[in-house]
Amino acid sequence: MSEPLVTSRPRILKATAGALVVAVALLFVAILPAEYGIDPLGTGRMLGLTALAGVSETPEPPPTAPVPAPTSFNEDVYKVELRPFEGVEYKYRLEAGGSLIYSWEASAPVKFEFHGEPDGAPAKYFDSYSKGKDTGARGGFTAEKPGIHGWFWENPGGTRVTITLRTAGFYSRSIEFRDGDKIERKFPER
Repeated sequence: MSEPLVTSRPRILKATAGALVVAVALLFVAILPAEYGIDPLGTGRMLGLTALAGVSETPEPPPTAPVPAPTSFNEDVYKVELRPFEGVEYKYRLEAGGSLIYSWEASAPVKFEFHGEPDGAPAKYFDSYSKGKDTGARGGFTAEKPGIHGWFWENPGGTRVTITLRTAGFYSRSIEFRDGDKIERKFPER
């Protein structure tokens, strides 16, 4: 059998203090610059570690917020009745930075998806913003990309459901997709 290792309390404290000093030094010299781009000592820049954190050596200008396109402000009320297991899609044309506020309600729970089809995207591609099953929703939306953005609703029940959508915002037209038909409506420029 081997003899037990005997250490003194001062030796343990000295070793702990030494380990703590090394850990703090590593934190400021390497970990903060490499992982978080925080370089209080400048060693991350000298050693090239800030590049690992994706930090540019030259500061980038702050991003600019998209400016709404010169589409005029419009309001719309869309009301539709869905037969059992029928669906409808209703969207608005928004430019990048264009926004709208909305509120929709249904007389019974419906399946819904709020989504957008950006200009130039491949066929059948879309960005989904929210989906679920509910009797209504409200909120605001600002388009990051130009395209058509709106809702798909489906009546999952055995009785008719009425959906009413109210919107206000900077859109130029609406498009309804129902039963294989596409109906477009332009809003007047003001």
